[in-house]
Amino acid sequence: MQGCGNDFILIDDREEGGRGRERVAEEKKAEVAEFLCRRRFSVGADGVLFLCDSATAAADVRMRVFNADGSEAEMCGNGLRCFAKYAYEKGAVPDRRGGGLRVETLAGVVVAEVLVGSGLVRVFMGKPRFERVDEPFFVNERVGVVRLTSLRLGNPHAVVVVDSFEGLDLDAVGRGIESHEAFPERTNVDFVVVEEVGRGREEEKEVSVRTYERGVGETLSCGTGATASVLALNELGRVAAAAGATAVTSGEPVPVTVQVHTRGGDLEVELWEEGAYLVGPAEKVFEGVVELR
Repeated sequence: MQGCGNDFILIDDREEGGRGRERVAEEKKAEVAEFLCRRRFSVGADGVLFLCDSATAAADVRMRVFNADGSEAEMCGNGLRCFAKYAYEKGAVPDRRGGGLRVETLAGVVVAEVLVGSGLVRVFMGKPRFERVDEPFFVNERVGVVRLTSLRLGNPHAVVVVDSFEGLDLDAVGRGIESHEAFPERTNVDFVVVEEVGRGREEEKEVSVRTYERGVGETLSCGTGATASVLALNELGRVAAAAGATAVTSGEPVPVTVQVHTRGGDLEVELWEEGAYLVGPAEKVFEGVVELR
């Protein structure tokens, strides 16, 4: 499956969901993910999603996320949309609120809503926990100092606002920040360009994001990266007024909605008082069977 070009191999690893097929042993999941994600030598993907039975009554199903290098991630926005759509269409969850489901992740239980008929999935991403806000940050001797905002949104992100992607050595800067000693668990790195399209109306800004993902490298899109970037910009006063503003005509709360352009397609991030929502496409590319040697 893919969400804006961020592609995943999804394996049904439930007790009964595999229809008699052998499940992947716990101690083998990382190795299996690393093998399957090797492009040109295997199936090829940015990561592997395991659909598992939930260990808590608070969730319908459980999602395990393994990066291409075999490391396990706490959360993945694009992956969660793909996961939710698959689980809903395969009948793995109850038909709640026209497509809603509760997914257990290492970052907690996350609510996703399949917008039936639209090809889109809306996911509640929660509220961020900021660690640095627009601080000067020495990367290494080659890169030098950048201004950086770091936050956790289930998983860690470092956001760097740039004027343009032109001339940016994204791999060198991304790799330097990802593995910096300031981030002992490593971090995802998001590079953001703010585009003025609203003629001064704060609500109509758009952003472009390129993400160097922890354990993967640059991907065509990153859902948590898109959300973290908008939240960082909002914290810096670069995107919009306070989230949850009240509509003048109706008196009802309305979100601040920001369109995020990625190399693989467009996403929308909604900012409400209770937290951020991510809206974007999720598509099945193909189904198949692979022999694990």
